[in-house]
Amino acid sequence: MRRLPSLALALTSGVFTALALPLVIPFLSLRQLDPAGHLELVAWVALVPALLALREARRARWAALLGLVAGLGYFFTAIYWVSHAMTAFGGMSLGLSLLALSLLVLFMAAHWALAFAAAFRIRQRLGWALWVHLPAVWAATELLRNYLFSGFPWANLGYTQVRTLPVAQLASVTGVYGIAALVVGVNAALAEAVAAWRAGRRVGLRPLIGAAALLAAVAGYGALHLARVRARMADAPAITVGVVQPNVDQSRKNRGRENQAYILSRLVPPTLEADRAGADLIAWPEAAYPLYVPPGIRSFDQPGAGIPPLERAHLLAGAATIEWLAGEEGRPVARVGNDQFLLSPRLEVLGSYQKRHLVPFGEYVPAAVRLLLPFVKHLVPSLGEVAPGTGVRVLEFTPVTATAPPEAPLTLSAGPADRAAPPVPVRLAPMICFDAIFPEINVAVAREDPPPDILVNPTNDAWYGYSSGPYQFLAIVRMRAIEVGRAVVRPAYAGVSAVILPTGEVAPGAIEVGPVDPDLAPDPDEPARLLLARVPRLRDRTLYTTIGDVFAYLCAFAAAVALVVARLRRSATTGRS
Repeated sequence: MRRLPSLALALTSGVFTALALPLVIPFLSLRQLDPAGHLELVAWVALVPALLALREARRARWAALLGLVAGLGYFFTAIYWVSHAMTAFGGMSLGLSLLALSLLVLFMAAHWALAFAAAFRIRQRLGWALWVHLPAVWAATELLRNYLFSGFPWANLGYTQVRTLPVAQLASVTGVYGIAALVVGVNAALAEAVAAWRAGRRVGLRPLIGAAALLAAVAGYGALHLARVRARMADAPAITVGVVQPNVDQSRKNRGRENQAYILSRLVPPTLEADRAGADLIAWPEAAYPLYVPPGIRSFDQPGAGIPPLERAHLLAGAATIEWLAGEEGRPVARVGNDQFLLSPRLEVLGSYQKRHLVPFGEYVPAAVRLLLPFVKHLVPSLGEVAPGTGVRVLEFTPVTATAPPEAPLTLSAGPADRAAPPVPVRLAPMICFDAIFPEINVAVAREDPPPDILVNPTNDAWYGYSSGPYQFLAIVRMRAIEVGRAVVRPAYAGVSAVILPTGEVAPGAIEVGPVDPDLAPDPDEPARLLLARVPRLRDRTLYTTIGDVFAYLCAFAAAVALVVARLRRSATTGRS
């Protein structure tokens, strides 16, 4: 019973830290609670109660439990919406979906438990204050979560600051891991000060001054970086992009062949409108085309395809591919792909990219789970498991004309187009849906030679319902834009479609959640939407593009060395700070 207050402190920390993420509170609103991101300030102090409890821990197991409880509070608050896909589209009962959600949250929270246990051991054996080593330990566990069991780095602590633009620009140097380490470091310095004050000791100013100075330096760098990137954007060439969001309910999308005419009636009219408005590129969402196509398809200008040729715009169309292979005993086996096809105005295929990082249980069932639990099936109806693509792919097209398009209803400021010289080919790199949550894929794309001008993140947020999911995914993609200094075009089947600038800012006119849940939708017949925007084309490399996750790996190395030294050290001091 005496330990309950410590567990309560840890749980409170986790829940309050999650308030800094984009959140939708069920039964209160269908839109995010804090669009401007004012609650991101909470993240700088919310971990203090849990760290105070950690300072009082006497055993590594207890420290791990504190971290686990804090992580459970954080991740349950952050990703409660995952169960929606399981019940609405996977056919699970509510009880089974909550069990599956709990197992996922437990996996994520275990990384917090590992961070707390490692920090306890280093502090116990080496006497180091939390603010000295916990930031590196935390970055190391976030890196681990990015890869372990194929990885699920959603709600990395660094994403709590993506709407605080000066701080978020640190990602152009260290990636999201540096921001997470900074947030933890500030919390640890405050916890040390609070602990000293509670004990009646003189509050040491060194950690507080150090944290304040580091935060000021990061904000100063961020302000300069923002100004520099905005200046480059103003002088950069730009193309006009049309982003189509069809707003089709997921249950109808799952029966694409039956609803082919209806789905195309949502996709084609906005596409033609964007073409008439002078778009250079029109982007469709992930797997938007309602029929399976062969992976080697050369043209969509075929009888029954349902897509009319365009006047000048190129089309980036998402479609599922299928080919039949010989299986056991000669039985045919479907090989399914999730692809984006770059089409010319005449609908010839100029290139394609196949999704690289698949969604566990959504697009495939992990082998170990399939062996142990053969009854577990996909949440997404499909003729077969989706095959992952190999490597990244940059697609290229040459705009039909170099003339400026007519005034569009939703525009961005951009630099003057070069009307005298022939149009420079546009290089774009798709990162389909789940690809975009992994920073290393983002870096691999940006390192292509020559590099892409623009990134595209076709997605389908319908699985998340009216929840925090689409807004949190948008925050993740905003961080990807900052990391590599590229604009990201984000067409969503239903959810949040947007154009994100290289600074991480969302351009005016973002399309928010469509009728993904007819029982909750304010307007179940919400029409398809079109966003037209001028998108700047930049090719300069950020430092993060060049070095990748060196910061995170250095943190992992430092944490590992500290743990080895701590294990070898017999004597321990616990109170020194």
